[in-house]
Amino acid sequence: MSTAICRRGTPGSSCSIDSWSTDDVRPPERVEYWMSVISAATRYRVDPTCSPGTFRGRLLRIGTVAYTLGRASADCAQGHRTAAMASEDPHNIRTLMLTIRGQLLVSQDDQQFRVGPGAAFLASSTSPFEAKLDHADIALLTIPGAELDNRLRPGGRRSAARILDTNRGLGRVLVGMLGELFAQRAHLSAAEFDAVCDRLVDLLCMLAVGDDRPDTEGGLGEVEAMIRRYVREHATDPDLTGATVARALGWSLRQVQLAMQQAGTTPRELIREERLALVHERLRSPVHIVIGELAHSCGFSSNSVLSAAFRQRYGMSPREFRAQYLRDACDTTAGNGAGKPIKLSSGSGSRDLQPLR
Repeated sequence: MSTAICRRGTPGSSCSIDSWSTDDVRPPERVEYWMSVISAATRYRVDPTCSPGTFRGRLLRIGTVAYTLGRASADCAQGHRTAAMASEDPHNIRTLMLTIRGQLLVSQDDQQFRVGPGAAFLASSTSPFEAKLDHADIALLTIPGAELDNRLRPGGRRSAARILDTNRGLGRVLVGMLGELFAQRAHLSAAEFDAVCDRLVDLLCMLAVGDDRPDTEGGLGEVEAMIRRYVREHATDPDLTGATVARALGWSLRQVQLAMQQAGTTPRELIREERLALVHERLRSPVHIVIGELAHSCGFSSNSVLSAAFRQRYGMSPREFRAQYLRDACDTTAGNGAGKPIKLSSGSGSRDLQPLR
């Protein structure tokens, strides 16, 4: 599988639009196929819980570096994200899960929730998570954690709810915007897609706190959010530094340093972490990778600098991580037609959030 994910805000570029269906393979191969699809397309492990011969599943994914919008439909499946998987992932990601049809049973932080049509659940990637799908069709929006954290900062008047009502009011508006985003996906540039998702996050925060507006008062929190976004967008630039970030955003270097200090990091550490996260993601790609070219394409000055930083962060070299990932992927897809390429297709669909057919 090869997918070109566009950078955030790239003028004129379109978002990646990928889809997979178990209808593309023979019935005996569907379970193994679906497991390999989900492992490659998401950071979750999913196990179908019904007969391999009768199982059916579909996945549609639209993405940029900043946001990913998805639609998943499965007869019966159980997904999970272990503590080890959460600790290995360098990104703090929130996922809005909205049930369109069927039932979604989710468990996180020692709490269990049943999410049916007209409701949504806000999940975090930083702790273990389990979900069971019962003939369900769900929409998923993945959001960088910083985008939410800086709107819902500690000290706000109310904490964010985990279960959200999407039947009326802001929830109904949010669902309508998601439907239009799906419908117009083939006609939006990366920058336009991200702009709509930014507005969706604003609405999500308003809905989550039950307030008439998100908590976005001025201060270092807003500065931090803009710094993180700029660094994420320009991580591959080898000349990116705290000073260049400050200059591009129109602030002093001291402002940038203070904002990062409040967040418990520094501009240098943030840039390194974003680059390492990009390397980590590319090493998990099924497409062929030349390790020696990875350093410069991800903003590192040399292969040795990347190897040292990667080993410090993940406990192994990029080459060792890649080899281990490929071995694990082969083990996961062994048997029942294993190893066949995942078929990829593109296209556009219905205007609103109707069940996948």
